[in-house]
Amino acid sequence: MNRLLNRLFGVVLLVLVSAMPLEAQNGEARDRDSRGRWSVSTSLTFPLVRIYQVYLNYRIDDRNEISIGPAFQNFRHDSFTSNAYTLILGYRRYVSDHTSVEAEIYPAYNRLYSHVTESYHPGWELWAEAKVGYTWNLADDRLFLHPAPGIGFGIYQSNPPPNFQDEIESPIFVPQLLMGIRF
Repeated sequence: MNRLLNRLFGVVLLVLVSAMPLEAQNGEARDRDSRGRWSVSTSLTFPLVRIYQVYLNYRIDDRNEISIGPAFQNFRHDSFTSNAYTLILGYRRYVSDHTSVEAEIYPAYNRLYSHVTESYHPGWELWAEAKVGYTWNLADDRLFLHPAPGIGFGIYQSNPPPNFQDEIESPIFVPQLLMGIRF
């Protein structure tokens, strides 16, 4: 339980520190107001490991953005296969015109299949990621690429199958690359 509280505290601290107001703004930051506030993005890297996600993003102002979306995780380890229906909740703070810090949480219902017991282990889980990102605007700022590598870690797993703790990596490096469109 102490470990869980430390991780939650770390994510909250990251979000609070990154949300501190920045005084300097140049023209490009103000130009973000002329773009659409909404965007949709998806990961180009996660499907390689059988994680499929879609983000619906809303830009609150020129420095702050929130996101929500569904994800399905179907990755396989030696002793289990994940079948997680996941909700993505995220916050992105631009610390400069293109560079951002981000925090995301992933509550999920995961019907893990154990190859050891040949049975399902349904349960709830919670993961979180802390990231640093950079946005490249393309096609007159309507399209974008957003590499955002980070560190992901498991916070909670209600019904893990045998060998779960031995095979799952937490914390883990997350090589995220998003592609999206603004509207």
